[in-house]
Amino acid sequence: MSVINDRPVRSPFNGEILRVGVVGTGFGALVHVPALERIPGVDVAALCGIDPERLAETAEKHEIRLVFDDYQQMLASGEVDAVTLAVPPDLHHAMAVAACEENIHVLCEKPLATNAAEARDLEQMVRDSGICHGVAFHRRYEPARARMKELVEQGFLGQLHSVSIIVYRSTLRSGKRSPDAWSDRQDRGGGVLSTVAAHYVDQLRWWFGDIHAASGLTHTAIGESIASGFGEEGPIADADDNTAFVVRFASGAIGSVCISYTAAANIGEEIVVSGDDGMLAIQEPDQIVGARRGDTVRSMMSRDAARIPVVKRDLVPFRMLAESWIEAIRSGADFSPSFEDGARVQEVLDAVTQSQRLRRWIDLSGEKWPV
Repeated sequence: MSVINDRPVRSPFNGEILRVGVVGTGFGALVHVPALERIPGVDVAALCGIDPERLAETAEKHEIRLVFDDYQQMLASGEVDAVTLAVPPDLHHAMAVAACEENIHVLCEKPLATNAAEARDLEQMVRDSGICHGVAFHRRYEPARARMKELVEQGFLGQLHSVSIIVYRSTLRSGKRSPDAWSDRQDRGGGVLSTVAAHYVDQLRWWFGDIHAASGLTHTAIGESIASGFGEEGPIADADDNTAFVVRFASGAIGSVCISYTAAANIGEEIVVSGDDGMLAIQEPDQIVGARRGDTVRSMMSRDAARIPVVKRDLVPFRMLAESWIEAIRSGADFSPSFEDGARVQEVLDAVTQSQRLRRWIDLSGEKWPV
């Protein structure tokens, strides 16, 4: 690794086989491991987790030769060249820092951190270490979203005016929440704003550029606790399950996001974009329609776009993202979505929370107050 202008410059990875370790036996076992083992030239060499049964079961099923119950031991073992982190957000910072210290390339699940301060610290760490870093915003690789990117870059919309995202799902209705699940715990980095809205903020930035201001609210419509049996209450499922916020892009255009995971019915999502020359709308499943000014609305999906089977909704896009990350490791090129992207997304998420507390817009441009 060379250094230019006091910054490490990463050399291409020249080995025939890239040894990858996976931390996490939940989403890691369901998505990361199956996706990585399908990529040529990749060896899922190690798995780390805290559930002994699930760790052993996953390792046996996928023929993973090394297992660890301590991520630091795995990273220091010399047995992995890269690592993916599929763990709760409150663990991302410590694990990613440890990967940087061992000069191990890292792909981290979203959100990058639990707050903007942690995310900025990680952004600086990966710059200084020179490793190949990425955040698993894999929904960029879904056909309709990738097609949206193509059409925007081709100028289909003209100048953006506004975009709206509306999501209604029944995932967190009463009886479906668990204080044992990190995604239902605010102190673990859970909640709809953190775990769901992060994807949409990344997509908005990817399609339309930087966000310079945000204002919004979160709400916990259904909070549940578990009785201890001694007249006391145990852990509380207190993370937000509804959020709504408005953003302003650097261009001056506006966007709105409304997400409810406590809907009575699973209506799904709709994304509508309006510009001075055209409109586009993403509708489930994997459909994008649009029209130029004065034309009839029609499907905008390219003929070769394949619909992703529901059972592979996360697996296929994640594999495509992981392939790009590994290609960047091998070539020495930069990868996106990077930790920088993750930090910018986290700043928007923090701004929504701060906006609710202060009851005002939060500037993210850096012109009024440093972010």
